Amino acid sequence: MRFFFDNNLSQNLTKGVRAFGEEVVHLTEHFLEDTEDAVWLKYIGEKQLILITRDEKIRWNPAEIQAFRKHRVGAFFLGGKNRSRCQLIQQIVRHWPRIKEYSEKEKLPFAFRVPPTGTKFTRIPI
Repeated sequence: MRFFFDNNLSQNLTKGVRAFGEEVVHLTEHFLEDTEDAVWLKYIGEKQLILITRDEKIRWNPAEIQAFRKHRVGAFFLGGKNRSRCQLIQQIVRHWPRIKEYSEKEKLPFAFRVPPTGTKFTRIPI
């Protein structure tokens, strides 16, 4: 399973996860930071990557929802506002096994909200 972190997550977080042997790429490794979401959502679908993001605005943009469906994107939205770098790292590490499990068993397209605390993932309709 390969994952794609968008530009609202640190490149250093991506490097850290990669250092533990996970297959992850950061948006800025393939695109400019201000590339429209619909463009890189297509790339994610073509490369069969799973999106990890904090950008919940994607869920409300009709063009981006259409791109999710058309390109069959799987995504995890990290919940919680104003999270510190340390809190984001903890959130990723705590939930990484379940993120991988859901990524393998769910039919594309899919989206889940990953809680900042607790363990219950919430399915997001797309």
